[in-house]
Amino acid sequence: MSLDASNLFSVKGIVAVITGGGTGLGRTIALALDANHASKVFILGRREQPLQETAAQAANKTIIPITADVASQESLENAYKAVAAQTTHVDLLFANSGISGPSAFFPPKPDGSGPTIEEFREYHWNHSMDEFSKVMEINLAGTHYTILAFLPLLDAANKRRPAPDPEQLASPRPQVIVTSSIGAILNRPAGLPYSYSKTAVLHLVKVMASNLAPYQIRVNGIAPGLFYTEMAKGLYEKRGVTGRGIADGSFTSDYVPITRAGGDEDISGMLMWMASRSGGYLNGETIVIDGGRTRVFI
Repeated sequence: MSLDASNLFSVKGIVAVITGGGTGLGRTIALALDANHASKVFILGRREQPLQETAAQAANKTIIPITADVASQESLENAYKAVAAQTTHVDLLFANSGISGPSAFFPPKPDGSGPTIEEFREYHWNHSMDEFSKVMEINLAGTHYTILAFLPLLDAANKRRPAPDPEQLASPRPQVIVTSSIGAILNRPAGLPYSYSKTAVLHLVKVMASNLAPYQIRVNGIAPGLFYTEMAKGLYEKRGVTGRGIADGSFTSDYVPITRAGGDEDISGMLMWMASRSGGYLNGETIVIDGGRTRVFI
């Protein structure tokens, strides 16, 4: 038994697949896994340029870009085949792709009053069902089919495990980590279809953890709060926050109790824990990482 941090939090040698890996949290996680000696980190996304930019930043050059669209079963199948041609197994699938969809924020009025019921109806009615459905398609259905696509490679990771040793803690079982959001928890989220989709993802984690238990594939989730990404940029502008908002005092304590947004170290450290030996007993849970925002902001 070794309780040294280098053993507890090691991701050395693992093979990972990350959707939405070209930008935002997906990029951060990909770079963190590469920096900590993962064997291969496959990043998937619709836009080739951000994928290539992420791969170019990798310190150990283990990041492999693959263009794919999680809203297409054909594209996901092709991505699976491309990954399978380059590895025998996958230890970690980070299902991270998502879009924000229509905003729930109303333009401010000079007198500071909120919308009338007629204005509320008109604003949301003018967001089409196609816009609504697209959010559900990518954030929920895309996550579901991403998991299904890579099950054979996750199963292959189990088949590589050594025989049990009664004196040795077993290495972690293969794992799916799904990105939800605190938008699934808040009553006043940044977007309504986004909130609905991410709430469904919370349940997906529980359902998939149960359904994949016979195959010994773990499923967990994360629900991030404020991190500076393309998707969250509008929230920063609305609050008048410049930069990435990671300095103390960037936000008021009634909005984020620790008064700052999350940084690369926050999200990377949590994923390193979940993906390493120290997180090997975690299954069917969603971890909220938001600086306490869901405790004060309803």
